[in-house]
Amino acid sequence: MVNYEVTVSTGNLAVATTFNNVFIKLVGTDGESKHKWLMGFKGASSFTIGAVSSFTVYCPVSIGKLVLIELDKQCLPLFPEDSWFPTKVEVKSPEGDTYNFPIYRWITDSKVHRFREGTEGIPHSMKAENPPSLPGEIRFSFTKTTEFLYTASTGLTELQLKGLANCKKKWTDIDAINRVFCCKRTDISDNVQKHWKEDAFFGYQYLNGVNPILIRRCSALPDNFPVTDDMVFLRGQGNLTNEMKKGNIFLCDYKRLDGVKANTINGKKQYLMAPLVLLHKTPDDKLMPIAIQLKQTPADDNPIFFPTDSEYDWLMAKIFVRSADFSEHQLNVHLLRTHLLAEVFAVSLLRNVPMVHPLYKVTEG
Repeated sequence: MVNYEVTVSTGNLAVATTFNNVFIKLVGTDGESKHKWLMGFKGASSFTIGAVSSFTVYCPVSIGKLVLIELDKQCLPLFPEDSWFPTKVEVKSPEGDTYNFPIYRWITDSKVHRFREGTEGIPHSMKAENPPSLPGEIRFSFTKTTEFLYTASTGLTELQLKGLANCKKKWTDIDAINRVFCCKRTDISDNVQKHWKEDAFFGYQYLNGVNPILIRRCSALPDNFPVTDDMVFLRGQGNLTNEMKKGNIFLCDYKRLDGVKANTINGKKQYLMAPLVLLHKTPDDKLMPIAIQLKQTPADDNPIFFPTDSEYDWLMAKIFVRSADFSEHQLNVHLLRTHLLAEVFAVSLLRNVPMVHPLYKVTEG
């Protein structure tokens, strides 16, 4: 018979106490212990706020190196189930090794919860059926959840009252869109509505919109973007080479979108461009678009658009660029680099490091 000394710490938080019966199982590389009721000399006060309580778990033989523990609590008959906030469990093995299991989360039910040994190793990911099945400290707060529900319900109600919730009619003109936003106007939305067609505002959005990281200072034009001086600087008013040397020429290249298949919505084929956009920083510090090519490969059916083109040709080219910019941001920056990449590490860290750890604070923010 060998002994494992188990020390359980309860957090110093309001209502962190539990008077339910707490059970533990030790799982090692060579076996596991029985489902052990943690009953000590402190009795019902073993798991009160700030308590540190020790227990002994007996095993017939050594179970090897500990890899995880299982914790659960069961309420007594006629007693309510309460919430418990354990901070950590420390286990000393008969071989003299000490294993640390950081918890730092609420246990609110009678289910079995498994925690990995936290002395070394990298965080592990998890599988959840839906958002409510996530641990309480990872889910959105009650305030945030309420805000989401309120925003969604009020927005949908407004669209239904306007007859736009399931509307599939075509817009007759751009100004007809104004009635969609008539009830949720702000100073910013009014400013955008007033200036969105202007070249200066188009350039302003590159630095002040949702995707400012794509723009790059241009020192040499790519081979597939054959812009010349006489195309962008009329009557010899400037020189591309000199402006690039001064650092005044910028390029946005949406080549990652080249070949991406657009969606079909309500049976109508959509179109997605992979444009190249050339911008010039003027002496009055405005970032002005001076050339737009909507597809990556130069061809007769792929002209370069300029501010000197007809009003609606130039405006349509800018609209396609804004559409591409939105798609690039949503697919690459938002979905791929945030949700599919960074979010995996953030959730794993939240589940595997204690709240007092600096990395927890970073991922939580």
